[in-house]
Amino acid sequence: MEKIKAIVYLPIKPEVAKKLNLPVKLPILAEDLLLVTDQNNIPIDVILRGLQEQYKVEKSEYWKSYLLYFLYEKFKILINEKKFEEAEQILKTAKELQEDYRYYFYNAILQAKLANYDLAEIALKQSLALNPNFSLAYYELGNVLFAKKDYDEAMEAYTKAYQSDPNFLLPLLKIGDIYMELGQLSDAEVIYRSIIQKLETRELSAEGIKFEPMPEAYLRLGVVYNLRQQYEKAEEIFRKGLEISKKPEIMYNLAYTLTKLGKHFEAYNLLLELAKQYEAPEVINELGILQRRLGLYEEAYETFEKVQEDFPENFERIQFFVGKKRYDEEFENEMKKSEEILEKVDFPFEEALEIIIQSTDDNGEIIIEEFIKLLNIEPVLKDVNKASTDYFPYILAGMYIAGTEPIIMEKNATKITLTTMGAGLPLACSTAILRLYQHILSGDKNIDHIIEDIHGEIEEIHFPFSTKLISLLESPLDDFFDTDCSDYETFTINLFKAIGYQPSEEEMAQIKDETLRKTAKFILEIMTKI
Repeated sequence: MEKIKAIVYLPIKPEVAKKLNLPVKLPILAEDLLLVTDQNNIPIDVILRGLQEQYKVEKSEYWKSYLLYFLYEKFKILINEKKFEEAEQILKTAKELQEDYRYYFYNAILQAKLANYDLAEIALKQSLALNPNFSLAYYELGNVLFAKKDYDEAMEAYTKAYQSDPNFLLPLLKIGDIYMELGQLSDAEVIYRSIIQKLETRELSAEGIKFEPMPEAYLRLGVVYNLRQQYEKAEEIFRKGLEISKKPEIMYNLAYTLTKLGKHFEAYNLLLELAKQYEAPEVINELGILQRRLGLYEEAYETFEKVQEDFPENFERIQFFVGKKRYDEEFENEMKKSEEILEKVDFPFEEALEIIIQSTDDNGEIIIEEFIKLLNIEPVLKDVNKASTDYFPYILAGMYIAGTEPIIMEKNATKITLTTMGAGLPLACSTAILRLYQHILSGDKNIDHIIEDIHGEIEEIHFPFSTKLISLLESPLDDFFDTDCSDYETFTINLFKAIGYQPSEEEMAQIKDETLRKTAKFILEIMTKI
């Protein structure tokens, strides 16, 4: 005869018993009594051992119901800890007590975790046969079918889950995910928006309970807007999601959105914060890209070094910017053939060139501290969406003084732009002009080809500006003569037009904007001599 262990009955406060689904007199093994130090946090193994022993003594439905409940609670803990063999043993114990809809449901959860989706589907349908209104089983069935890429049946299961319990919003989220998977972005948007509307209007459930916050809905809707290139909407929705929860996924996607909108310093700070708590290679890589873009080359080198196995091309590229490698030793520099031509072309902005000469080292690289001192200016170093062309001659001079060294050109253009104008739109404009200049020095005279080639890079820096640049492929190029180009964006667009149009010497004199006229003449003179 099996020996019965000593049981003591621990009185539980009624409010605690209700909250934790415990009997007001909880059976505890006498040997476990010392393990109970807090009624609000009794170890689940202590509860189980006591209930199992109690059920041996008194096989009543009352004690069986509690025992089954805590067996399944233990099962959930083991599943989350990926202890699948132990979880299976718990299921067998529960099945011996009562083979009901819960057993089939939790068995399905186990099979799904083991990727046995066919077995999981069968078990969930058995559970639903015993409990046709079990919304969670419909939801998990939808997840299994989704994993099997059976989207039509998954949609049906999720719909039934929501219909069974309109307070259960996760099925709606998954319906949106199916639309996303199928590329039906408009349908996905409608679903995600409906969830957010319920959340934001504080709509009450049928029981008068407020819906739980669901930052995932904001994340999904923001991704929809990113895919549609509606970055302003994406930014707004991601920020609302972050107010609810600072989820890494929302922070990462918001940083991506901000870079597209030219908000590079803001994106950089967000990724810097994220990288400290979430060191995923993708996060580290994006941080490095922004550091490089913002002229923080040494920092970018250290960052890319951490993910060199995952993103070897970025680690290789940054080495040119920190002097670990020389461009001409690794790649053919097609601009080299233009060295003699550059020496014979007069630079149009002599005063700016003199300042740059005084503030560069022997290699032609800008010493930004010297440059700031000579101009007596405060560095901008922030995101801006508008700038004048007042400092553009210095940017062009920084490119010119670098000769045909592409890395020094880029470093000079970047640093001078950030210092005098800021990031965002100015950085996109300077980068576009830099690439135009480099293409021409390499012998590429086809403006359409140049725009098509650089468009992707500019889009990463400032999407709205990139759309204006690419629209030049379908726009007239002869309307730049009378345009006021004191605005840097307007100047850049019209410079591309002028280079594409290639005005004659007589027409050149008709360009009213002096900076545009001098710059276009300088670049076109190089072009004609190559």
